[in-house]
Amino acid sequence: MAAPIPEPADRLTAREIAQWVEHHRACGFDNPEELLDFIEVFWGLRIPRARVCPEHTPPAEYVVASFFEEVLDCVCWANRSGGKTFNGALVTWLDSVFKANCETKILGGSGEQSLRMYEHIKGFITPPFQHLVEGEALRTRTHLVNGSNIQILTASTKSVRGPHPQKLKLDEVDEFEDRIYEASLLIPKSARSIRASVQIYSTMHKAYGLMNRVITEAAESGYRVFKWCVFDVMERCEERDCDACELWEDCEGRARGADGFYPVEDAISAKRKVSRETWESEMLCRMPSQEGLIYKEFDLAVHVV
Repeated sequence: MAAPIPEPADRLTAREIAQWVEHHRACGFDNPEELLDFIEVFWGLRIPRARVCPEHTPPAEYVVASFFEEVLDCVCWANRSGGKTFNGALVTWLDSVFKANCETKILGGSGEQSLRMYEHIKGFITPPFQHLVEGEALRTRTHLVNGSNIQILTASTKSVRGPHPQKLKLDEVDEFEDRIYEASLLIPKSARSIRASVQIYSTMHKAYGLMNRVITEAAESGYRVFKWCVFDVMERCEERDCDACELWEDCEGRARGADGFYPVEDAISAKRKVSRETWESEMLCRMPSQEGLIYKEFDLAVHVV
């Protein structure tokens, strides 16, 4: 039986909040709406749910599919500032709190990327959840009282060795070295009724980089691809004149049905500042940028026999 949807957390007593958290720790979540309501109540987050671009996937669909393990191995291909790392942190925290003995290793493409993931996870350790953490939440290792733990490291030959947690997350994989990426895929191992999984997050900003390879080989590798662009995470656009808007050629009015967080003005500003190639690859997720290549017209399928 599903528990009733509570008031926003700031309207509940400390006792009611604790009871609500413990209810879901004991009973789980009955359906996606109950999970998304919980996220909104306790962290004030409304994960974008609207299907703005028909060929793309709303971020909420990834969060739900990952938490309920409808998908194990997947790739989140999304725009810059599109919430890839944030959603990865959210799913990691939900798994750790509501699935006992869930172990997660997160490898970032850079030290800065790993730090960003750590800061996001720390942001979810609000007062209703602080008692669930054993000791201090550290970047190198965070232990929970239910036996779960989270490890966040920078991708390196050393960090891909060692224990075998059930869940592996690779953040900004386009910055990984191929050999480190290959070695990392051998990390996850099923244990304690939790199945092994690999989840990858990145933009595709290199013409023939690792992310390009990951997407190209996704079906063969058994990865489900979750793809969203700037319009899929954009705030609802209600006041701008579409005919005069600089985003019209790409948006075509779709942002009027959006329910995200990315400011329209920021998208316009970004489009003005970068080349069309960069805009398409890093914000629209249409194609990898070929900037930096000697011959931009080079096409692997056409020019290599």
